[in-house]
Amino acid sequence: MVWLKGAIARIKASGAKKVLVQAPEGLKTQLQGIGSALEKAGIEAVLSCEPCYGACDLRDAEAKRLGCDLLLHIGHAQLGQTAAKPSLPVIYEEYPMEADPSKALNEGMDALGAYRRIGLVTTVQYIYLLDSAKKLLESKGKLVFIGKGPGRAKSNPLAGPESIAKGRAKHPGQVLGCDHGAAKAVEDRVDAFIFMGTGRFHALGLAAAVSKPVLFLDLESGSLTDMKADSDRQARIRFASIEKAKNCNAFGVIISTKPGQSVLKLAEDVKRKLESKGRNAWILAMDNISPDKLMGLKLDCLVNCACPRLSEDAAQFRKPIINPEEIDKL
Repeated sequence: MVWLKGAIARIKASGAKKVLVQAPEGLKTQLQGIGSALEKAGIEAVLSCEPCYGACDLRDAEAKRLGCDLLLHIGHAQLGQTAAKPSLPVIYEEYPMEADPSKALNEGMDALGAYRRIGLVTTVQYIYLLDSAKKLLESKGKLVFIGKGPGRAKSNPLAGPESIAKGRAKHPGQVLGCDHGAAKAVEDRVDAFIFMGTGRFHALGLAAAVSKPVLFLDLESGSLTDMKADSDRQARIRFASIEKAKNCNAFGVIISTKPGQSVLKLAEDVKRKLESKGRNAWILAMDNISPDKLMGLKLDCLVNCACPRLSEDAAQFRKPIINPEEIDKL
């Protein structure tokens, strides 16, 4: 594990003797090897088996309870803003994933059609691909823009689920599920965006955040597809949720206790606004948000003050889920 040498050096420099290792599901197969490499280097390792959804989902409190000196968080970049300061030092190992966008770009030029000015974005795992993808597109006559989000020190963590993490993305061209600042920065200069990555979550989120067309370059399948049909479907779901919410009375305002998603002030503001409209509202706090945790609660509608992924899973909750800014439409 050559890539781990830098993290080991940083851990040793910190003086930490015992660390909790945290990684997303896609890297769980490497956890044991990581633990063995740390132990071989004289560092006691505890492996976290809890789900990990991003750098907003630090297991620092658990690390401290387990007597660890440090949290090694693998697979994500440090956020520019978090709702709570970690309770012990955290080392972020970004871990780039191997992929090659050239085949999909070469074969997908027809999908770009007349779009000449292209905004290029991706997730942290594929940031290193931006330059090569940019050069390839430019060789095909395209103008390529890689934006940088707003200054991280000026971001506002209480602005709502879409902009709750404005300024959090570390790299130019990097988007998060809750931060599309890199795209917004160049939106008025491009004809369309290409999102490079895996899974449709980030591409859908981008399509909802910008007014320009979004194409999804799937680094697993090697395809380049327009997100318009998916985006239109999501817009219809959002509209239907708002319409259903207009007839609801009992609202659950959901917040997460994850350190990078904990926005109690926003939830309190939402609760007050709902009550001013004659609705009943309760703030519901949980770590991993799932339908089974709401069993026994009599609720008509949910307001998502946590992660944008919750709205993607709305069908599982069997009730409308709206965002804080949509309350004004009730």
